[in-house]
Amino acid sequence: MKYYEAIEKFKTYNIVLLCGLYGSGKTEFANMYFKNSGLYRISRLELRKLMYEMTHFGEQWAAEKFTEEDDVLAKHVERKITEHFIQNKRNVLIINTFMTKKSRQRFITIAKENKKTIGAIFLDTPLEKCIEQSKRLSLNIPEYVIRQLHSKKELPTKLEGFNDVLIIHDFTLSQ
Repeated sequence: MKYYEAIEKFKTYNIVLLCGLYGSGKTEFANMYFKNSGLYRISRLELRKLMYEMTHFGEQWAAEKFTEEDDVLAKHVERKITEHFIQNKRNVLIINTFMTKKSRQRFITIAKENKKTIGAIFLDTPLEKCIEQSKRLSLNIPEYVIRQLHSKKELPTKLEGFNDVLIIHDFTLSQ
């Protein structure tokens, strides 16, 4: 539990963004440090999968079936779920890549408009390790997608409007 003390503070925030490339270990990190913390978990990748399988009569989703059009809907649902929980006094952990300042801004806006606290944890796992670890994941995100996202990487800062930011270098998934 290497990050325990720093993460305890994040458990008190109304909104926590868990950021990092595919394969960086976000889901495992969330399970290790936030399970049973009282935060409600929202994952855009799982929303994409759920919405695809629901609307395609159970056909299994895969990364190559991703479309920008579907992602617009997934982002909308993600935002609405977040707003619902915040309005009902529930704190949330939102898991997504959030590689750019722009991708994080809408949640900072939600927090500020509702006078809520917000923090960002960024798993800054090296690119090659993310590619390797992603191959072991069941969703198998194409390597070019991971490289493309990595090229856009902007580490979060408190200047964006976060109450706190934690950058974790080289998080490794357990075997």
